[in-house]
Amino acid sequence: MKASPPRNKALRRLLVSLILPACSAAELRPLSTDRPDTTESPHTVDAGHFQFEMEIANWTRDGRAREFSLGELNAKIGLNDATDLQVVLPFYTRVRNGDEGFGDIQLRLKHNLWGNDEGSTALAVMPFIKIPTANGDLGNGDFEGGLIVPFGFEGPAGWDCAVMAEVDIESDEDGRGSHLVGLFSATAGHSITETTGLFLELVAMQSAESGADFEAYFNTGVVWAVTPTWQLDGGIRVGLTSASVDFTPFLGISTKF
Repeated sequence: MKASPPRNKALRRLLVSLILPACSAAELRPLSTDRPDTTESPHTVDAGHFQFEMEIANWTRDGRAREFSLGELNAKIGLNDATDLQVVLPFYTRVRNGDEGFGDIQLRLKHNLWGNDEGSTALAVMPFIKIPTANGDLGNGDFEGGLIVPFGFEGPAGWDCAVMAEVDIESDEDGRGSHLVGLFSATAGHSITETTGLFLELVAMQSAESGADFEAYFNTGVVWAVTPTWQLDGGIRVGLTSASVDFTPFLGISTKF
C-alpha cells in the first residue's frame, strides 16, 4: 500500500477513459507500485494488464565509494485477479572501481491473499529468485532468493500505512556456504495536494553471516500522479548506522496499461 496521492474519482474516470479507451476506469485498480519506498505493495496488477516501474537514476555514496545506476526496470504482468509476474532488469550500474554494465535479474511472483479490490487491509506473499547475470564484479555469480510478505492498512488521519517482512538466502562472501538475511520495513504516506503525496519509511536489515553489522535506513520522498496511470517519484535513502550506505538520491517513474 504505497504512499500515493489522493485521486478525484470523477477526474480519474475521465482520464482513464481518454488514455485507455478499450477499458473503463472501473476495470482498473488505482495504480499501486512497489516503489519508491522499500516496502512492497500488497496489491497486484490487474489480470491481463502490464505495469512498468523504473528507477530512472540513482547515485549512491558510501564513505569514499560511489555508485551510479540508470534504468532499473520492474516489468509486471497480471496473470489473474490475485497474481502477477515480475521481472526486474538492472540495465546499467557503474561503481568507483570501474566495473559497469548489466546487473542481476530478479524473477518475482506476487500473490495477493486479501484486500486487492476492497477492505481496509491487504496482504500478499512474493517469492523471488535472483539470476546471476551481472557483468564482472557487479554480482557474486550465484543464484539467490527469498520471500517477501507485505501488509498494508489504513492509518489514522488519512495516512496510508504498510509493513513488510523479508527473508533472503544469500551466498557467503567466501563462496563456501550461504546465510539468511532478514529485513523489516514500515512506511506511511499522506497526500499533499490532489495529485501529490509524500512518504516516510524506516528499514532495518540484519545478516546472519559472521561479522555482519546491523543496517538501518530512513527513506523519504514525494510522488506525483501525472495521470491515473502515470506516476513520477523522487527522494532520498539515508543510512542510520555505520554499516549502512550513507545516502542515495533517486528518481523514478511508473505506469500501467
